Amino acid sequence: MKIEPTKIELLHNPTAGAEEHEAAHLKELLNAAGYKVYYGSSKKKVLKKIAVDSRYIVVAGGDGTVRKAVMAMLDKKIKYKRPIAILPLGTANNIASSLKIEENLRLNVDAWRKEKLQKLDVGLVKAKKDEEYFIESFGFGLFPALVKWMDEQTKTAAEDPEDEVRQAHNALLHLSKHYQAFEATLVNDGKEISGNFLMLELLNISRIGPKLEIAKNANPGDGKLELILVKESQRPQLIKYFEDIVSGKRPIFPIKPIQVSILKLSLSCKDLHVDDELKEPKQHTWEVTTIPNVFEILLTN
Repeated sequence: MKIEPTKIELLHNPTAGAEEHEAAHLKELLNAAGYKVYYGSSKKKVLKKIAVDSRYIVVAGGDGTVRKAVMAMLDKKIKYKRPIAILPLGTANNIASSLKIEENLRLNVDAWRKEKLQKLDVGLVKAKKDEEYFIESFGFGLFPALVKWMDEQTKTAAEDPEDEVRQAHNALLHLSKHYQAFEATLVNDGKEISGNFLMLELLNISRIGPKLEIAKNANPGDGKLELILVKESQRPQLIKYFEDIVSGKRPIFPIKPIQVSILKLSLSCKDLHVDDELKEPKQHTWEVTTIPNVFEILLTN
């Protein structure tokens, strides 16, 4: 009896990765593993429809492509949600790295048969009538300032992705020395925290930015977020951390995260990001929480 191939949706970023990560090569790899592929490019309308008989949503790209898939499936018009399999092709791949997802694509695909699943929460930011969603991080200060700086740099098509990471590390070292602190007041579990801060980040995963693990024990499916607060008085510790990074060491991030379920924020800071997108702050108060266990991710280890 003929065994029918398992049908999957492939969302592919055609600009990510090397030549072997082109659409034709990915389809060949997936076909050889016993999958029938419904292909879609992340450069077009993302997951507008999902075939009823598809088993997985396969995302081939970086963190931005994974986010596109998740945000598309949050759309109420998409009825059929599926487990997400990640083929990491980006520069940082913070989501895949946080989940210890296999970088070797063939080994990655082979591991899907085990169907080892990890729950994935979605972060929710409420501000007056507006809402924002995130799967990586939401924050103010140093990291959005880095994104802004990187966006202003001239990039060439031939640039080595690792050179870009090193450039970002050097920029973070510079920013850690010169970034102007901002005032903030936070309420967590009825307790108020106030002060001047260089960095305020709420993470759903362990990594952020240029491959930096700053919340090692983050669990993206536990209904909680990891709050990283770096005070102005902790600037020397932050500078030392980035000096070690730039010199090729692998230091542990010096500020311990605080687990939060619901956090209320009041602050004025011009530098704000939601995942890898810069946002223009239009208000000074936010409430941040999670929508627990919205999706499932296929693990490979």
